Amino acid sequence: MSNIQTTPIVSFGDRRRSALDATGASDISPWELLRGIWARKELILISFACFMTLALIWLAVVTPTYTVESRILMATRTGEISNFDANSQPSPPDAETLQSEIQLLTSRPLIARLIADLKLDQDPEFNPALRRGLLARTMGNLESRPGATNSDRIVDRVLSRLSVYQKGNSRVVAISFTSTKASMAAKVANRLAELYIARQIEQKNQVNTEATKWLAGQIDELRAKVHASEAAVETFRSESGLFLTNGSTLPQQQLTDLNSQLSQAEAEQAETEAKLENARHLVAAGQAVNSAAAVLQSPLIQSLRQQEVALRADIAQMGETYLPSHPKMVAAHANLEDLDSQITKEINKVIQGLANDARVSAARVNSLRSSLRRLKARMSTLNQDEVQLRALERDAATNRSLLESFLKRYEEANARAAADTRAANATIVSRAQELSEPTFPKTSEVLTLAIFASLFLSLIISVFAEVFTRGFRTAEQVERVTGMPFLGLVPELGRLPAGGPTADIMREPLGLYAEAIRGLQGSVMMARIGNRRARTVLITSAQKDEGKTATAASLARILAMGGYRTILIDADMRAPSIHLTLGMPEQAGLAELLTGRANFAQVIRQDFGSYAHVMQAGGALPNPTAALASSQMQWVLRALEETYDFVIIDSPPVMSAADAKVLTKMTDVTVLVTRWSLTSRRVVGRVLKMLSGASGRRVGILLTRVNLRRYRRYTDSVIEEYTARPSRAV
Repeated sequence: MSNIQTTPIVSFGDRRRSALDATGASDISPWELLRGIWARKELILISFACFMTLALIWLAVVTPTYTVESRILMATRTGEISNFDANSQPSPPDAETLQSEIQLLTSRPLIARLIADLKLDQDPEFNPALRRGLLARTMGNLESRPGATNSDRIVDRVLSRLSVYQKGNSRVVAISFTSTKASMAAKVANRLAELYIARQIEQKNQVNTEATKWLAGQIDELRAKVHASEAAVETFRSESGLFLTNGSTLPQQQLTDLNSQLSQAEAEQAETEAKLENARHLVAAGQAVNSAAAVLQSPLIQSLRQQEVALRADIAQMGETYLPSHPKMVAAHANLEDLDSQITKEINKVIQGLANDARVSAARVNSLRSSLRRLKARMSTLNQDEVQLRALERDAATNRSLLESFLKRYEEANARAAADTRAANATIVSRAQELSEPTFPKTSEVLTLAIFASLFLSLIISVFAEVFTRGFRTAEQVERVTGMPFLGLVPELGRLPAGGPTADIMREPLGLYAEAIRGLQGSVMMARIGNRRARTVLITSAQKDEGKTATAASLARILAMGGYRTILIDADMRAPSIHLTLGMPEQAGLAELLTGRANFAQVIRQDFGSYAHVMQAGGALPNPTAALASSQMQWVLRALEETYDFVIIDSPPVMSAADAKVLTKMTDVTVLVTRWSLTSRRVVGRVLKMLSGASGRRVGILLTRVNLRRYRRYTDSVIEEYTARPSRAV
């Protein structure tokens, strides 16, 4: 026996599902997709080999190129004559400035200068006119702009190989050039950087020269203006008398002195009058005037006061001894009165002196005020002249300041021009080096990429081939997509024996093919119509060449070998082939029986290789479908059911004729033979719809001509030959 995957047929309504999706997408599951990809590993290997071959051919024919890079640092704008402020630092170039410099590096005049300097117009790589061969020249011309001259084509060719860009967010600009020669690539990149810096130096020197000439002319003009303005100041000063003394004019100095003297005189006058008023107030009040400051400051009065104090002391001492009438007492009192009289006279003299001082101070103040008024009256006239003088002085000072500034700038310009003769605002920080290996193509990287790309594309091809596969490959797929019972697999025989697959049953009754047909036999025998066993079996297919006739004949022989009374009917009246499959001569058959031209005994023959009986199709009928749909056909089937255990009917393909739809109404079981991995799923779905619409009878699906080697890749359920002991003759 063998391990054959079959599915028992139960009630058809329980297994029925919606018809096959129009796109066929419902039959895709991830696990089956992976198994399908693995099953197509030969396709993957072939595709991988093809893609790798293309990659190797491309590597062999492609022209290697060398791409090198030199780098320029864009420095700050130092050393320019237009920037004279030594205290301020120039700002670094911004993003717009860097982009402008990049445009200058790729400008056509600079590239033309580069071409002339390196004689690139004499190199066939850049000059298509020098290339040998019509095809090479034509390709070179196609790469250029229409209507361009030869020099324009060379410039375009160089620009197409040139790439200038900013390195990240830095002030470094990279000059990248690609050439088929390593030395030429490095030479072009380095020379372009040198020409760019040389152009900057030339432009800077030109600017310095023009600026120096302009400054020299301005200095000459300013010198003349300064001389004229200073002469005008001195002339006006002489005419107006506004001579300077200690930083101011003479009238201003006099006015300042008078104001100072007047202030001092008024202070002295106030002080004198205050002293006089104080003394007079003391006298008028009858108070001792001795406390006045002027009296206290008089030496004579102070001496008299000392004598008075001494005399009073003597009187007081004598008063203790003598009476007031004593001559010494009288003389002492007389001396005291004389001293008082002298003191009073001296005090009056002091007051009189204060009055004189007050009059003198007042006279001096009046005199100074009179002089100040006269000077102010004169200053009103001099102020207008001074305003004009100041205006002239400002003009002279302005011209002098400008002259000094331009002289300083002129000196700085000459110094900077001498120092920056060979300086530029850019510096080459990295020069391009000649490479020993091409940058394109990189063989290792290309091969790595080709391996992964080839593998990926091969997998994609395998996936698409699997997704868009037409036919069924596994039992699970059949049942999931169609919802119909799966009846088994029929393997494809490597070399067909004489007589076709049906002969293999007789030659190897325990072989794989015979066991597969026995699996179909088991499914048919387990089928039930109500409470009875199915007895009539219709074998059909969607299209021709799917093995339905061989399957019907093989099933009939297997049933007969099992001891069942079996008859095989060839209902394919359009292209009968049962007699050919069984190796029988063509005889009268079903057509003659249906038309009444023969009876059962005349049309039923025994198979040469088994105990099965055979009813051939017979002669041709004008309308075989009508004949099969007639009541006579129903009577024939009922009569055969009374005699035989199983009636096997081979009908035309469903898509070729309507005979199968007619016969499916009359039979218990319909077996749809489908060629493995070839018959379209959509066609099978359409056939199932047609058969289901014709009858509510059950339909089972049998996959035929299965390639067992490929089938094992799609599923773990495989057909294996089971070695049985040899049978003994009885």
